[in-house]
Amino acid sequence: MILTLTINPALDLYSRVEKVFPGEKLRCEKAKIDPGGGGVNVSRVIHRLGGETTALYTRGGYTGEIFKDLLEKEEVKQDTVEIAGSIRQNIAVTETSTGELYRFGFPGPSLTEIEYQDVLTKLNLYKKADFWVASGSLPPGVPEDFYARVAEKARKDDVKLVLDTSGKAYSGILREGAYLLKPNMNELEDLVGEKAEDEQQQKELLLQVLEKYPIEVIVLSLGSKGALLATKGKVRHFPAPAVVPISSIGAGDSMVAGMVFSLSRGDELEKAILYGLACGSATIKSPGTELLKQEDVEPLFNKLLNEVQLNDLT
Repeated sequence: MILTLTINPALDLYSRVEKVFPGEKLRCEKAKIDPGGGGVNVSRVIHRLGGETTALYTRGGYTGEIFKDLLEKEEVKQDTVEIAGSIRQNIAVTETSTGELYRFGFPGPSLTEIEYQDVLTKLNLYKKADFWVASGSLPPGVPEDFYARVAEKARKDDVKLVLDTSGKAYSGILREGAYLLKPNMNELEDLVGEKAEDEQQQKELLLQVLEKYPIEVIVLSLGSKGALLATKGKVRHFPAPAVVPISSIGAGDSMVAGMVFSLSRGDELEKAILYGLACGSATIKSPGTELLKQEDVEPLFNKLLNEVQLNDLT
């Protein structure tokens, strides 16, 4: 069983316009609207891959009703904590004359202590889950150590926590521990407070973290260069499949979804990271806020699997 947690979900609006001009009224195409936010996207992708998840998220206002209806249309199982504020909206627009993508993110509604505590309490219903996937930013009003509190509950309930966040939302996570963290290069600095200039420094830093703190796995996303898989005493680089990039929106969430889905089937870590990279690349080749198509994943995964096996033999 996989539970995803999104404390700051968002309605993602995507459109296209020929040219972006300052001060002008821009005539955009009809907007596409998707339910978004880290954990929600992870659930949506796992569902597309054929897996079972429950998406736990905060919901409020008229945007909350739209959000719920959109998830129902995708047949994603959902559980909610009701809040007073409305779910935020994020906007992405492609400038068709250049192909440039402009993204505008908003902070989300401020949560009261009662509301975010309700989220933590709701986790008690999912103690038998195999994985909790906590992903995304924190909204106003939620303490910086919120994910550390989630990690504490996961440790006590013997649930594997996968965390994908950024900035101060990493506060306390090293102390509490987690099964798997998935930072990118900038987020690694958020996590440990140190900057790694090249791959060798990144590897050394990852090994230090795993030696000092109760973290089992770190997957460092390197964008088009793939990812580093770090376990205690070992770091290995895995390439990403080459695709023509169209939009990076949701690629990180798709990578997490692919890894967790693969692990939930009993796959080894090395195979899971390749599957995650294939899922991330499948989303990158999709336009706007569109997530991957299942039929795009397997060819990319099989290509990666063959490349890695060939490299192991040479």
